[in-house]
Amino acid sequence: MMNKKRIIFIIVCTLTLLTACQEQKETNEANEAGPLDGLFAGSELSYEEYKFIMEFIVDRTKEMEIEDKKLEKWVIRAIGDERLMNKRDLTKEEALEKAAYNLKYYETFMSVAENKYNVTVTEEELDNWIAEGPDQSDVPQHKAYAEALGLTLEELNHDYDRDLYEQTMVMEKLQPLLHEEYDTSDVDEVRDRFNKEVEEQMK
Repeated sequence: MMNKKRIIFIIVCTLTLLTACQEQKETNEANEAGPLDGLFAGSELSYEEYKFIMEFIVDRTKEMEIEDKKLEKWVIRAIGDERLMNKRDLTKEEALEKAAYNLKYYETFMSVAENKYNVTVTEEELDNWIAEGPDQSDVPQHKAYAEALGLTLEELNHDYDRDLYEQTMVMEKLQPLLHEEYDTSDVDEVRDRFNKEVEEQMK
């Protein structure tokens, strides 16, 4: 079963892409004390405070009246990412641009993983992984996020954020293959080079 630190990292990633999470993690480590310190560990904000923030994020997105529900989800993530990490609100244009890019990146990421590296995740594997990890979460932000969307924690994990958990699982499976492909044990180099692979396919 995943430890709490691992669960928290996954929850952070529900509001952004895996690569963006990695970049923020690097920045935080370099600065020793970054904007995520304490925030996502639940040591500074209460559940009620998180709920207020999450409801603001969801309401702000609803006000944009985005017809494409798939894109709307990524807009929520984009606004949430910027609000929680940088304490800044995106304009509608900024949110739509970032969401569209992130959605395309996600789809390309999954396509490259499957078509070039033959890496996929079964529905059963994913459900078990979620049940053993995110479903066990007691992090206030996670519960607040679910309630702001009008979902149970299980609905948030197994349906709404299922795509991001699948991406996380795929990356776990990809990691050893990429080390071999790039002939390096450097995790940062592997991540950067795969990111470039994905971006090349997006052009």
